[in-house]
Amino acid sequence: MFFEASCFPSLVSLENSWESIREEYNNISSGSIPYFEEDLYRGEWDVIPFRFFDKDFKDNQKLCPKTWTALEKVPNLVNAAFSILRHDTDIHPHTGFTKDVLRCHLGLYTPSRCLLVVGNEPRRWEEGKTLIFDDTFEHYAYNHSEEDRIVLLLDVKR
Repeated sequence: MFFEASCFPSLVSLENSWESIREEYNNISSGSIPYFEEDLYRGEWDVIPFRFFDKDFKDNQKLCPKTWTALEKVPNLVNAAFSILRHDTDIHPHTGFTKDVLRCHLGLYTPSRCLLVVGNEPRRWEEGKTLIFDDTFEHYAYNHSEEDRIVLLLDVKR
């Protein structure tokens, strides 16, 4: 189940900052870590976390001050990270932890041959656009391109 970004003014504001957020991502030379649920995917899925369940990653916040400033304006932010789905990677069908949050992806690099499917509804990421969905519905994603797919991933309380 997907939601319209226009229903979430703070996320529309994030979309307005997408180019500066992408620029900060480009300036990070290291710091990514494998996504912690390694049984969920085949290939490489890395993240650069800013916040993870109330734990702030202050070094990453300092490396990306414009990104962090934009994220601080998002009410009820639970998790936030750059999510890097490396080329030739598949995320297996799975469901999220809780109905208490919605998952959001702000597209930063969205090559072709990448897809997110929630329930039976496929969507393609677009640069500068936000996909918002209920991740308690079964979902999966893949990147079958030759490039990395990068989004700013957020979980926000409903």
